[in-house]
Amino acid sequence: MMELRSRTLLIVALCMLLAACGDTNVVNSIKFVQTIGYDAAKNGVTSSAVIANYEEQGKLKLEFYVTESKSVYDTMPKLNMKLDFPIEYGQLRMALFGDSFARRGIATAIESLIRDPKISARAHIGVADRDALEMLNIAENKRDPYFLSDLLEQNMKFGNLPRMNLHSTFFNYYGSGRDFFLPHFTIERDEIKLDGLALFKGDKYKVKIGVTDSFLLKLLLEDSLNGSIMVPVAGGNQTRQEYFLMNSIKSKPTYKVIRAGYPASIAIHVNLKAQVKDVPQWIDLTSEDELALLEKSIEDYCVKEIQNLISLCKSNEVDPLGLGDLIRSRSKNWDSRQFDKHYKELTTTVVVKARIIRTGASG
Repeated sequence: MMELRSRTLLIVALCMLLAACGDTNVVNSIKFVQTIGYDAAKNGVTSSAVIANYEEQGKLKLEFYVTESKSVYDTMPKLNMKLDFPIEYGQLRMALFGDSFARRGIATAIESLIRDPKISARAHIGVADRDALEMLNIAENKRDPYFLSDLLEQNMKFGNLPRMNLHSTFFNYYGSGRDFFLPHFTIERDEIKLDGLALFKGDKYKVKIGVTDSFLLKLLLEDSLNGSIMVPVAGGNQTRQEYFLMNSIKSKPTYKVIRAGYPASIAIHVNLKAQVKDVPQWIDLTSEDELALLEKSIEDYCVKEIQNLISLCKSNEVDPLGLGDLIRSRSKNWDSRQFDKHYKELTTTVVVKARIIRTGASG
């Protein structure tokens, strides 16, 4: 029995020794990139990386590195030449493209990111209204390597932005009859701010939409639970138009292809459950008639602005709603080039049915 036990312990010890000899990465000997930026350079790309250095328990120091290379493929080797430890993208949560880089085309960068098995498909990507390097320098002051991705995540979950990440961007880029969009960042009073979405045609940044249009796009793409806009209302003895704040509680869009041939026609219906609280003083939230007035105001405003948004997309030849993909699914002989040619002729009818289920009225 003693001999058997000794042999067992020897085998276990040998197994542990062999495992220790494997090619393992020790966290303390690796630099993890949390955020990376890409900017257009004269002869290639300028890449900037934010790396969190956990010096002691509870103490965090951000390190900032910048390099130039001919392609995004060369970014990692170039950055490694400046570091005392090898770098990895295993903790990457945000890739930010500068305006000029995004307008030039980001396909190479997206493909490089999606092919790296260590990068999560849930990582975020976005567009800055200036060089990414300048914006990341401001983000560095937050002393939080995940500030940009957390800002974006919060606004997708509780604000006006639709859900998006590296996976959905890759899907929409390669999907037939659809275009992708990315969050758009700006700077206001030395603070980073989300101010809408950058809409792409192919892999090139084409046009920006604001926060209100971002909310409408969210209504049209998701069973959304949050988001808010100011809605105009007129009535009573008022001589000028006033506004009230409408919060979305739940919405559900449905689409129906009326005609798949050219010119194509699509019907869009949105059911919206809403909350109103901040309203003009002359509105009585306990009055059924005035609640009906607010609901009608929401419906009319959303229909008008959704049609304006669709017109903007058609005039810029971008299809963030995936209307081409919808028509493709109803057509046996769909052709992407023919759809693009006739996209501006596509007609839409929009119906929004709003119901106010919560108000700020008491009693």
